[in-house]
Amino acid sequence: MNDRLIFQLLNLEKGKQILPTPSEEISSIKLYIPKNLKRKKTPKLPQISEPQLIRHFDKLSKKNFGVDNGFYPLGSCTMKYNPKINEEISR
Repeated sequence: MNDRLIFQLLNLEKGKQILPTPSEEISSIKLYIPKNLKRKKTPKLPQISEPQLIRHFDKLSKKNFGVDNGFYPLGSCTMKYNPKINEEISR
């Protein structure tokens, strides 16, 4: 497994801001947030673009095995398994 963690991926789109800069209207909302609920440090978010994020999680999802995307031996001919296509046809 040579896959990197999401925090190890680099943003290939240099110079592109990931999160929008808050406007003046948003800064006035900070007055209503109690001091004990405010962050002391900025959150450690991965600095990657949205397409990179989608590709990362899509690759991870393909590593999961399920009866819809691979062969799954059931072990006995008495155990009945009806694939989704059969369920749709029977309705």
